[in-house]
This record gives sequence, structure tokens and C-alpha cells, in this order.
Amino acid sequence: MSLNTALRRGLWLPLFLRLAFALPSNASRDYPLVVVGEFSHPETFENIATRHDGQLLLTSAVSSTLYQVCPFKPDQIEGLVDIPETTGLFGIAELEEDVFYVASANLSSTHAVAGSNAVWRVDLRERNRCSRLNETARPELTPVRVANITSARLLNGMCRLAKDNASTLLVADSGGGKIFKVDVHSGSFEVVIEDEALGNTPTGFQVAVNGIYTHEPYLYFTNLNRGTFGRIPISAATGILRGPIDVIVPDLPGDDFILAPDGEKAWVAMNGRNTLVEVDIPRRQARVVVESGYLASASAVSLGRTLLDQGRLYVSSAAVPDSLFDNNGTATTRGIVVRVDPPNV
Repeated sequence: MSLNTALRRGLWLPLFLRLAFALPSNASRDYPLVVVGEFSHPETFENIATRHDGQLLLTSAVSSTLYQVCPFKPDQIEGLVDIPETTGLFGIAELEEDVFYVASANLSSTHAVAGSNAVWRVDLRERNRCSRLNETARPELTPVRVANITSARLLNGMCRLAKDNASTLLVADSGGGKIFKVDVHSGSFEVVIEDEALGNTPTGFQVAVNGIYTHEPYLYFTNLNRGTFGRIPISAATGILRGPIDVIVPDLPGDDFILAPDGEKAWVAMNGRNTLVEVDIPRRQARVVVESGYLASASAVSLGRTLLDQGRLYVSSAAVPDSLFDNNGTATTRGIVVRVDPPNV
């Protein structure tokens, strides 16, 4: 959950104001940054995924709508489908081509309303091509609830269990410090990993295990509360822990992230710190590669998938506009999508 989301819920205002007034200039450090879109609604994005044809899917913790942005048509956004019985959307993952799964919850404070956590399927196989973004004759999308995970405190990051597994998700519970395994065909779910390293400490922003991503034989994770980036050896068949948790980089309070296809690097969205961090996993080193006010609430990262943008990074975020408060004295933000271009792509 982003700091801007917390702000909209009336939480952590002093912390946010300190961060907002300290925003640096919109200049990248190492990697170029290009703004794909700035949107007054939703005010902030939570997670991002890339479709096979290049379009970007975005969730927001303050909206029940799954959004789509075409990176090749700046400042264009489309609400694809509304998820019923919820006020916010969090993690998103693809198991089959253009079949995505989204975590939903009714947010209250830094946790979800009891019993409101769920996982939904959204089938986009009939919705293709950026060139069709403005067409009105589209087949209606009907989201299908896969599972009600009533025991979760706040479902957040989501990924597939294994590369060749099209039926099983792993979902992080940021409030409970757990990893759930979900069978998307039967709707069954269970806790497969629960460890202190995934949970909250008594102090700080109470969002623990956040982003998760599998690259066999590991499940990689961020813990926003503890400020760690690490990995867990797991079974690709069951998701069960097979060894001790390895903290690769301490003092890295990141949100969601993406791994390079070879598993050698990770790019971590540093929510509230205006930066994108690159982690060299074998060397256990992290460095800031982009610093920008556009990344004031950088929440998640995805990779380009077309010949035009393969290897490029897309970051979901939010930023404070020129006027920090609206006419009612309420702090406002705007949803941001940017592209970051690492070298040699």
C-alpha cells in the first residue's frame, strides 16, 4: 500500500508532508525517465502489469476499477472493468496469456476490513491492441471471484508459483506477514509461508511483506516495514519453504519490484523516497538509478514486452501537484506512469 493511499485515508500525514516538501527536481540520476501519463483519477496507483501486446494494467487501492494505459499513446487511460463489492485493488498477476488475477480489499487504516480480501479473475483475451484503445464496440468484461481469503489482513503483492504453472498464485498478506497459495481453478487456499522476516515490527508503517516474485528456486520479497529485500528457497511444486530466509539487502524499505529475466537484478519502487533502486543480486548491492518527483509514491515496476520497449521499465506512482492542497484543504495527488530506460536495451 502506498503512502499516498495512506494519505487519502487520513494516515501518516506528518510523514507524507515531510516527504512531499523534500521532493527533488524531476531529473534522473543514471537512467532516463519519460512520463507516460499523468491522471487526476485515480489519484494514485498501487500495482502494474504488462500485457503481451504492450498495454499496461494498473490497480489503485482507492478505486475498484482496473485501468489500462497504452505506453505508446501518452496520457490516455481507460477503465476496463469494475470489481464488485470492493473499494480498492492491489496485486495483479498473469497466469495465462491475457488472463489476469487481481487482489481486492476494502481498506481501513493499513489493513483491510475483516473478511473483505478476495482474488478475482479478469479475462482480457478479447481486448487487444493499443490501437483499439478508444473503440466503443468492445465485449463486456465480467470479473469472476476466485477466492474469498477471509483470514487475510491485507492482500497485496501477487505472483505465479512457478514459470510453467498456470493454476497457482502466491499472494502476500502485508498485514499478517504470510504468503498464501491459491488454486485459481478450485478456489482453495492455504498459508504456505509464515515467518518473522515477513511480518511487522511494533513500530513504523504497518505494511510488511509487500512485493513478491518467483524465480526458481526462490521467492523474492520486499518487507516495507522492516526495510529488507530478500529471498526464500521454496518448492516449485508446493510453495513450501525449503530453507532459511536470506536477506540480500538490509535497509531497503521498498514497495513492489520486478526481476530481470535472468534473475541477476531487481528494480525496486521506493515508495515515499522518490527513487527507483537497482539491486545487483549476486553482489548484494543496491543503488539509486532514478531520482524524481514523479516517483514520490513509486509503488510497482513492470517490464516492457514488445519489440519497441523490451527491457524497459514501467513504474506506477503518484505525485503531489504544484498546489499541495485543494480548495477544501485536502492534500491531493495525481496518478503517474513513467518509463525508465536502463542502458543496453
